[in-house]
Amino acid sequence: TVFPILLCVLLVVMQGIINREIGKPEYRCGCACVDAVRAADGSCRRTECGVQYSTQDQVATCPIPSPPRWPAVLQLPPAESRAVGTASQPLDGLPGPACWDTRSCPAAFLVTGGNRSLAQSLSGQLFPALTSPLNFSDYLHTLSKIVPGSEAPASFRQFLEPSFTPGNTLYIVQPRCRSNFSQTVSVNAGPKPLKLNVDCIQGLSLWRESASVINDELFKGYRQQRESGGGKANEFAAGYDFLSTNTDSLDISIWFNSTYNNNTGVFEMALLRVPRLVNMVSDAYIKFLRGSGAEMLLEYVKDMPKVGSELKLDLSSLLGALFFTWIIELLFPVILTYLVYEKQQKLKIMMKMHGLKAGPYWMITYTYFFALSALYMILFVTFGSLIGLGFFTTNDYSIQIVFYFIYINLQIALAFFAASFLYSVKIATGPSLRFVISKVSKLCL
Repeated sequence: TVFPILLCVLLVVMQGIINREIGKPEYRCGCACVDAVRAADGSCRRTECGVQYSTQDQVATCPIPSPPRWPAVLQLPPAESRAVGTASQPLDGLPGPACWDTRSCPAAFLVTGGNRSLAQSLSGQLFPALTSPLNFSDYLHTLSKIVPGSEAPASFRQFLEPSFTPGNTLYIVQPRCRSNFSQTVSVNAGPKPLKLNVDCIQGLSLWRESASVINDELFKGYRQQRESGGGKANEFAAGYDFLSTNTDSLDISIWFNSTYNNNTGVFEMALLRVPRLVNMVSDAYIKFLRGSGAEMLLEYVKDMPKVGSELKLDLSSLLGALFFTWIIELLFPVILTYLVYEKQQKLKIMMKMHGLKAGPYWMITYTYFFALSALYMILFVTFGSLIGLGFFTTNDYSIQIVFYFIYINLQIALAFFAASFLYSVKIATGPSLRFVISKVSKLCL
């Protein structure tokens, strides 16, 4: 029982060190003195904290009572991965791979539907053309009338649009791009003025005969499939199936790459840029019905208000699986060695000679190891809860009891099974420890 206590104490000490480091001012919401006149002793009489006074490391902890509005942006494949026609994938209507080098490949959209002429007519209006120079004084209204896009994946919150951050580019999807379109503009978006890189990208809608053809071509360019099997990604921006769309109803199915949500099970899932895909086809449909003067605008998207927060890292929960292996499974070599020792020293045979039958022997042995394991876990959980380890305090104790009860019984049963094949304590000690160490190694990796 000493080892679990020492491990808990070590975790508490490490948690304290981590809390002290991430609790420093450079990781808390930035503040500044907003009073022009200071007190007689030079101290600030009024301090204000917020996003506008914070660095990128601090902004995540700031309260945001009124989140900024951002344009709904289309997710575009990276320039070096946009769909092209190659010798191995001779896709109709796409340029050759030379555009990868010049970063001028179009954003390709695959289109199908029950009525080809109607589907092609609607897809031809997915990318409204600019009729005048961009006016970023009212950037939300300007961008709602066209299709903005970004190669940068969205974050898990909508407090900052990544395409508006330094190093990224906001693309305007157009039927044709005019020369000298690229520009850098200043935008008063959010609490701080931003320098925005703006460029043009051609939107290309390509007809395909059926949804199965679109599925096949999308999968061939699927970036995760390419990364796992080798080769280069050949991504389409999206796909539309107009199904039974007619002048009375819009019946649409949209393909989009959901892997941009970064659903790895480790980090928080990112948002997907689906609203602009829906608005593109809705706006095209209303124009088809009512003429070019009709519009269905998606002016902005925004997050919910957010209270101030602190950076937290729960070390015990992060290392929970390792915890479980080190603490509970260390009983396995003890149980196995004990059983093999009795066999090696002929103690079981001696007990049989004194009249002890097999049933009572195994029942007594099981009861002893169950009591030992239960006491071991009770002390471990009690001490961990008293010192406030989140691994124990944030999980319902009834669930923990059921879980530990099942696992203790499985561990004892495995030891009984393994002991039937071993006849030496030295041989038993090695494999049992290797079994525990190998599981710890897999969890660490």
